[in-house]
Amino acid sequence: MEQVIICESIAENGDYELNEAKSLLESFRGATRATIDTDEVGVLFSGGIDSTIIAILAAEICDVKLYTVGVEGSYDMEAGRSAASSLGLEWHPIVITESEVVSAVRDMVALTGNRNPVSLSFQIPMYFVSHNADQNLLVSGQGADELFAGYARYSTMSISEKESQMTIDMAKLMEVTLHQEQLIAAHHGKELRYPFLHKDSVEAVNAIPLERRVGYETSKELLREVARLLNAGELAERKKKAAQYGSGAMRSLKTYAKRNGMTVRSMVAEMAVDEGA
Repeated sequence: MEQVIICESIAENGDYELNEAKSLLESFRGATRATIDTDEVGVLFSGGIDSTIIAILAAEICDVKLYTVGVEGSYDMEAGRSAASSLGLEWHPIVITESEVVSAVRDMVALTGNRNPVSLSFQIPMYFVSHNADQNLLVSGQGADELFAGYARYSTMSISEKESQMTIDMAKLMEVTLHQEQLIAAHHGKELRYPFLHKDSVEAVNAIPLERRVGYETSKELLREVARLLNAGELAERKKKAAQYGSGAMRSLKTYAKRNGMTVRSMVAEMAVDEGA
């Protein structure tokens, strides 16, 4: 009898997850339609689950081109290529060099005053998409990590610890990071929008109890269920590296800094002095 009860409980949880995923999908679909008001958009595309969902939903509305940024042979370049092929969507790789990465960081320090090497390296793909994209409107999967506990550091936290840290991270994203990204995009004549951060998306996600939202064994499990509903196939299960590592940007910065007898942090600080930031 105990085994039956356990199985029934599992089934009920599965029903909850499926119903919640369906509800989220409709919210994300509506938010994407509210976000995109043009005939074509560029999608910041790493090949991970966040950008895959955004790409599929954007393609329901208009013409899309997927942009992946990375150094030659980087993880994101291969992930982006294979994911775009699976989705059957137009893909544009932007291959960057070490000198271009360093130059981009210098520009971003001057534009935003940001001196944090990690966040600067995270923003490098967005910088190059903004610089190279044909479309004036770009869409990003930003916000999914904060809503679904997608960062690696969340994996060792309890539910209460995750909830506290996710609140902090979302506040930083909304108050600091998005402002910096908008400055960078506008510098290149682009507008950047975020379907996951549309109010309808955020309200729908926050209505779901955190323990069911973040997954017990696999991060972003509920978001993966949304991807399965969109027939994303193996892309729904794909793990991804943080942008600064998947693109190879951080490695390029470390290599350049070491060759010049500096750390990345001291190099960025020197750039800030040079630019008066």
